[in-house]
Amino acid sequence: MSELISVILPTYNRAVDLKKAIESVLIQTYKDFELIVVDDGSSDETDELLSEIKDQRVFSIKHQINKGAAASRNTGIKASKGNYIAFLDSDDTWHPDKLEKQYLLLSKSKSSVGGCVTYYDLIYQNKIIKRQIPIQEDFYKQSLFGCNLSPGSTLMFKKKCLEKIGFQNENLKRFEDWEWQIRFSQHYDWVSLPVSLANIKAGHVADFETCKRSLSVLFDVVRVKEKKDMVPVKMAISYELFYAALKNKMMLSAGYYFLRTFMNSPFIFSQNLLILVKRKIIELLR
Repeated sequence: MSELISVILPTYNRAVDLKKAIESVLIQTYKDFELIVVDDGSSDETDELLSEIKDQRVFSIKHQINKGAAASRNTGIKASKGNYIAFLDSDDTWHPDKLEKQYLLLSKSKSSVGGCVTYYDLIYQNKIIKRQIPIQEDFYKQSLFGCNLSPGSTLMFKKKCLEKIGFQNENLKRFEDWEWQIRFSQHYDWVSLPVSLANIKAGHVADFETCKRSLSVLFDVVRVKEKKDMVPVKMAISYELFYAALKNKMMLSAGYYFLRTFMNSPFIFSQNLLILVKRKIIELLR
């Protein structure tokens, strides 16, 4: 017997991509779902697109002002009726058997398991990179190094976990998934399906100042098990600032934050840099 899965799809001025995202949900081999589209104050043709959908499993909620991804996901979760929650960003798409495979795994998992992620394909204009990052035995420690395991569009979790975890932090305009992931991993394990089940649109360049403000808020609100666990978090924050500066072509700032990343924890940074380089080489050869 199947259970209802609530798919939460926040969107903001992405009518061009939204249609494909919705279609990828409607063709799922797992049919017992509801799709909640949260329009986060769009001013494009999103309203018209949503009005054309006649599937009874799909309904939408509109924010009158733009509130951000965390607030939009929280709105969708609060309106949901399913036993499981799956997130999908409006510029991403799913493979047809994504929900079915995750449900089969999660429904048979032990009580300590709260959620499931999958491998995914990063879609650039001129190339596709197959991203395969396995879950380590201690997922909590892995989560301290940043939200680089898997994008939200691969994620599905048991809704009852929110009783302990709570909702996403709406004060974070970016990296809300990382802070939430750290909280989640202190109570529940994650499992990973070692197969690509989502297409993630790549190539976004996030505004540096937005990243900087959000990471400052994250540093203030994040809660870890032990004081020493803040060492990798600080290192990861410096790395995210380095990466954001690099993407925005702020080369002096990028150099500064790269050095700060190293200084926060030279040994841990060197280890993770080697892992990152190895992954990049494998992806290039795959």
